[in-house]
Amino acid sequence: MAPKKPKNYYAVLKGRVDEPTIFSSWSDVHPRVTGCPFEFKGFATLKEARKWMEERGVTNPIEVIKDGAGEATLVPGSKAFYAVANGTSPGIYEYWYCSGETKPKCFRTRAQAEAFIEDWKQTVASIYGKVIREALDKGFRPDDMKFNIEGILHKPKSAKEDEDDMTKRLDKLNVKDESE
Repeated sequence: MAPKKPKNYYAVLKGRVDEPTIFSSWSDVHPRVTGCPFEFKGFATLKEARKWMEERGVTNPIEVIKDGAGEATLVPGSKAFYAVANGTSPGIYEYWYCSGETKPKCFRTRAQAEAFIEDWKQTVASIYGKVIREALDKGFRPDDMKFNIEGILHKPKSAKEDEDDMTKRLDKLNVKDESE
């Protein structure tokens, strides 16, 4: 059996995207396909991702390709940095022992791992911001301007709890107009 190719590009047809999009980082994809209906696939090359989109009738997808895309794959014998953006123990690790549900993303450099985590946080914040802006456009207003993050963010005890809870919290954040 041939070795598994690393996934460097992700074609997202459905999820929290306005249009079909190809991303070069899992940090941009994970929050867009967690806790909602989705259709996406990972690929080793941009060409493969474009072909998959084309086969689904998308001829000109948006492409969010970051500098250094495809350069995170480890070189045999080199040092690795494991980034955990979401889960019970987020951070960057030089050693990773399989601990169940949390799956780190592996990088060649600490800078790549740090960028991955920051991109993930930015994507999550962007998704929450979009939902809030849509609600404000519908006439909803905050009860007050005091922000208590405990209503929408928490510190998970396990990766499974984190995945389930993120889905529930995003569902709660979906604002429904009671007058309709």
